[in-house]
This record gives sequence, structure tokens and C-alpha cells, in this order.
Amino acid sequence: MSVTLRRYTAQPGYSEDFNKVCEFLVRINSKKVVTPNYLWARWEWQFGPYMNMENLSKIGIAEDNGVIVGLATYESDIGEAFFCIDERYGDLKPQLIDYALHNLSNNGEIGIMLPDGDLEYQRAAVKQGFIPTKNKSEVAMMDIMNLSYNLPGGYKIMSFDDDNFDVDRYFNAIWRGFNNQRPRNEREIEAMEKREGFDAPHLNLNLRILVVAPNGDYASHCGMWYLPGSDYAYVEPVFTLPEYRKIGLGKAAVFEGVKRCGELGAKCAYVISSQQFYYNIGFYPVHNETVWARTT
Repeated sequence: MSVTLRRYTAQPGYSEDFNKVCEFLVRINSKKVVTPNYLWARWEWQFGPYMNMENLSKIGIAEDNGVIVGLATYESDIGEAFFCIDERYGDLKPQLIDYALHNLSNNGEIGIMLPDGDLEYQRAAVKQGFIPTKNKSEVAMMDIMNLSYNLPGGYKIMSFDDDNFDVDRYFNAIWRGFNNQRPRNEREIEAMEKREGFDAPHLNLNLRILVVAPNGDYASHCGMWYLPGSDYAYVEPVFTLPEYRKIGLGKAAVFEGVKRCGELGAKCAYVISSQQFYYNIGFYPVHNETVWARTT
């Protein structure tokens, strides 16, 4: 093995490095899912609209003869770190933590996400002065089988590939659906105007589900990500407008999206959440991570 650590390209957008990382995440989860907390779809979903493009070159890539075998990245911006690794290269874990400490810190502060029970990661973190916090991230999974739901009268299901889909109405709905009370800032307005995320390489518009209210409101939404030939799907994002909650619309949107992925070949679906909503509709917890903190 001849492993080297290098920086991700500074080039924004769906570059060669973007595609290599995506292929790496697909590859290491092909036989069994080993990074349910950071699947290819999370990388693609966050990229662009929700990820600071100015710090891309601080992301770390471990390669063996040009093939990616490890990744140290942030999701929103520096000050946080997530790790993904080919299981055959477990000895790289201390190096990835060290890389994050020296390249992904924000004014000396950083929180790293480590899987509970992974002693290799945890012992390496302790040696670098990290301590676990009470902050957690949890992944839940649903087996895809016999999914059914009911919609209230007058409501209907629509996906983004429908001729009547209104992208501006969707952007307004997702803003309200996540309980944003403030006006959008300049960067958020720009992202909306540029339709960022709608050019994602593996976006399937038929898997972006809307529950439409009788008055035309996009009352609820579930985004699904799936690659043909894989066994799993990924849920992101899900929202319901405040005035339409508690009447089964969120369940309907999720079930419709998951069902469509099942029809394409998925056997299960993952979501990064510990909300009771997901447990109530059939998801169950399968993976936990803890934020480890260090102030340098």
C-alpha cells in the first residue's frame, strides 16, 4: 500500500474530485453499508446549496495509487469533520483525525463525528486531546415492504417531474417547512435564484415527492436518493408546513418516496434522525455517532 493524503480541489461545482468522492462512497458501501451516517447521497445533497465552497481545498483525501480510500470532510463549513474510510485501511484513522485537526479547524475549534464503539477512532481522538460531548447524531433505517398510507380528501401526490411543478413554490415551502422565521440572506437568495441543487448529478425528479393541498400549497415533501443497482435509499429532506402537521401528510410523502425506491430495487432506506416521527412510521435506530470536541 502506498497511501498519500492530499487536499480536495479548490474548484467549486461537480468537479472530477467531486465525482471521485461520490464513487468512493458508493464503492465502500456496495457490499454492506459501512458509513450509514455519510452515504454518497449526503455528500451530493449538501454539496452546493448547503456547503461553503470557499473551503473546499481544506477537505482531505487519502489515496492508494490514485484510488480514494479515506475522506476527512466538513458538511456545512470548517469547524466540523466527518470521516469515511475503506475498511481495509483502518490504520489511517489516526491520520484522518490529525488531518482534520490541522486543516478543518475554525479558529482553533473543531468538533469531529466518531462512531460510538469504534475504539480505533476514539483512542486516536483521545491522544489528540479530544473528549466526547453529549451531542449525538443518529441514523435510522426502514425495511421496504408493504407500505401503505391514506391521504385526507382533496390532497394529492405529485413529484418534481410533473408538468405542473412550480419550483418557486417549492423553495418557499421548504423555507417555511423548516420553521425559518427570518428573511433569506443574500447567499440564500442567490442559491434559490440559481436553482442550486437541481443540477445534482444523481437527482431523480420522480423521487422528489410533494403532497399538494386542495388549495395548491406544497404541504409536505420528501426527497429520496437512490442509485440503480444498490440495496439502499436515502431520505433527505423531509418537511411539512406548520399548518398541515399532525394529519399524516409527512408519513404519506415518506412512504411514497420510499415505495418508489423499492420499486427500483432498494431494500431499505436510511435517514439521519432520531425524531419520534420516523420511529412511529417504521424506522429503527441502527447507528450512533458522538461529537468529540477539542479547543486548541
